[in-house]
Amino acid sequence: MSAAATGTLMLITRLLDGVSDLVAGFAIDRTKTKWGKARPWILWTAPFMGIGLVLLFSVPETLPSGGKLVYAYITYILMAAVIYTACNLAYTTLLSLITPDPEIRSKISSIRFFFVVIAVLVISYATTPLVEKIGWGGMAAVFGFLGFAFILICFFGTKERITESHMENSTSSEEKVSVVESFKILFKNKYFILVALLFVLTYVSGGVVNGSGVYYATYILGNGNLFGNLMLFGTLPGLLFILFIPKMNQAMGKWRLLLLSFAIQIVSYVLIAIYPDNLPMLYTALVIRAFGQTAPMSLIFALAADVVDFGELKTGKRIDGLTYSAVSFGMKVGTGIGSAIVGWALAFGHFDGMAAVQPDTAMTAIKALYSYIPIVIGVITFIVMYFTDVEKASDKLRREKA
Repeated sequence: MSAAATGTLMLITRLLDGVSDLVAGFAIDRTKTKWGKARPWILWTAPFMGIGLVLLFSVPETLPSGGKLVYAYITYILMAAVIYTACNLAYTTLLSLITPDPEIRSKISSIRFFFVVIAVLVISYATTPLVEKIGWGGMAAVFGFLGFAFILICFFGTKERITESHMENSTSSEEKVSVVESFKILFKNKYFILVALLFVLTYVSGGVVNGSGVYYATYILGNGNLFGNLMLFGTLPGLLFILFIPKMNQAMGKWRLLLLSFAIQIVSYVLIAIYPDNLPMLYTALVIRAFGQTAPMSLIFALAADVVDFGELKTGKRIDGLTYSAVSFGMKVGTGIGSAIVGWALAFGHFDGMAAVQPDTAMTAIKALYSYIPIVIGVITFIVMYFTDVEKASDKLRREKA
């Protein structure tokens, strides 16, 4: 498949995914079992996450090129817009159901991000060796089984403490809210819109940078093997810095800390733009970016939980699943748009994957993907974050109701 075709496939799937997020969020809000309302979906989708991943990388060789494209659309949409949506949305919704304490949520999000960084590093270095030894299908089977096992650990190792009875005692009457009313409440919450936009922008930037990293290492730096180093310098420092996030959050608050983090990200991309092929400066910029990304990637999920609380304070109705659809929507639509931008930019720059030497237009497109475009996205993200002080708004509502 060409870069443009792949980018278009991802974009179409992610846009469909945005609709399925809202459907899944409403379904989670309506679920009532002895395990709660989010944990059951984690259990139900666990085996299908593994199976779906294997199907993605098991394209029948006997199919013609058009048939392979259809197979890619069917399996990718099934996995991304149905199975992954239900599993990941339940997983992210769980954060607001484990505890009502914002500080504990922030700590949980920080721990989550710690393991995300580890997973990214493992996948970055392990994928190619696995493919060389056992092929793409074998690689998918290994990661699919591990994913299945870890999802089960999440299900059995957690407990929902914000129950229906707790919501009723806090004047929430979620079970009486109709579909239409739920969506009206949701979109009247301006912080839902802002946080959804934050997730979209954050993951568009991540999709663009991560999707173009291997091209940057191969053609700008002249060595594709340096891609692992780019990921290492861009993620490993976050493991160290994340230890300080809870204390910094306690001292500064999420809003100020996130504003500072987005500003640091902009500075890092400016440095990459100035020194595109200077390895010491590039690695320095990536370390700076890692510091700037650590707080957003951990605290933004806790920010979504604050939006749930704000909605309940304002309307007396608590809709965890639908509110958290902002998280899932932003993550997947943002990643899809980011991936599409990579494909489109490479096509616009006349990139030829079969050519040993790329034209100047392709080289400019790759540089733009790795620095110029993220700078623009970073500035927009900073502006959106400036208007998303949901903690302050919630405190004001609590004082008014006291």
